[in-house]
Amino acid sequence: MHCCTSRLQRIAISLLLFAPIISAAGCGYLSGDTKVGEGIVISPVLKIRSSTATVALDLAELKRGDRVDILDHSEVRTPTKIDEWYKIKTKTKDPVTGWVQANYIINQATVDKVESIYQKSKALPNQGNGRLKVSTKLRIEPGGDVATVLSRGMEVDIVGKARTTVKTEKQPSSDDSDDDSDEPEERTILWYQVRLPDTEVLRAGWVGAQQVELDVPEDIMYLEGEGRRFTGWVVFDQTKDSKGTLHPDYIGLMKSLNTEGPIDFTRLWILIYAPDEGRYTGPYIKDGLRGVLPVTLNTTSGRKGFTIHELGADGKPYSVEYETIRHDASHWTIAPITSEVPTKKKGK
Repeated sequence: MHCCTSRLQRIAISLLLFAPIISAAGCGYLSGDTKVGEGIVISPVLKIRSSTATVALDLAELKRGDRVDILDHSEVRTPTKIDEWYKIKTKTKDPVTGWVQANYIINQATVDKVESIYQKSKALPNQGNGRLKVSTKLRIEPGGDVATVLSRGMEVDIVGKARTTVKTEKQPSSDDSDDDSDEPEERTILWYQVRLPDTEVLRAGWVGAQQVELDVPEDIMYLEGEGRRFTGWVVFDQTKDSKGTLHPDYIGLMKSLNTEGPIDFTRLWILIYAPDEGRYTGPYIKDGLRGVLPVTLNTTSGRKGFTIHELGADGKPYSVEYETIRHDASHWTIAPITSEVPTKKKGK
């Protein structure tokens, strides 16, 4: 009996000796005081809260671009949704630790990926402009990981376009249907590569094309019709009117509404502002194209002009270069430099 009592006493003493160590280590681990990542604030103003509770205190205020250490992550369930929160620590002289909503913080790894997309797209001219019709997910690649959610009404510059396909579950057929196929159906999704305003922390990425409303310039919008609409426009020069006001000259890209397949434009229409007429004229127009974005403002020969891309019979994009020669304020010559793309497959 005495032996058992001594053994119990030794265990109790050991627990008392190790309790502070376990408590200290456990406290640091459970409270999330260990840095797990870095983040950047993307909201214009962000309050640091004492907790995730609705009645929490405001501890400090952050602004867009501020960097923080991310210490922990928490999910708070409400009757209608799940809110995500980060426990963060400011990188200030007197650091503040508290909680912020996670959707206003972007981790550094995501920022680096998006910055890489932006840098690679800097040399491309805008292929058009638009604004978001609804709150929209900004993705790192078409159909890929979500970087952040953009606000409805945000203006975006379009620099590219892509397509992905997803398989949807086939709807059950009726009893009298002859279709016994269990194969899922494929659906094509269109994506725009966009650049965002320089005031944003994330300045590039991909969004669903259906979420973007194109802002076709008013000066050329009236040219839509006859089953065609503008799908893009690239500014390649400027012309002054009699009052000295500058007007952009456009490479207009239009598409027939009945066009099928991965084609971005079927008409190339050069639209020049003519000061002597006070309106836009079209010195060059070509239909029947199988054009795909992007259009670039350069040529391999070094001559002033631009390059479009067309799909050949093999489904591959081919470059077609055009030279632009300005004779005076209202008169231009637009001429192709390179030959047209192959329209027949080899061996046929």
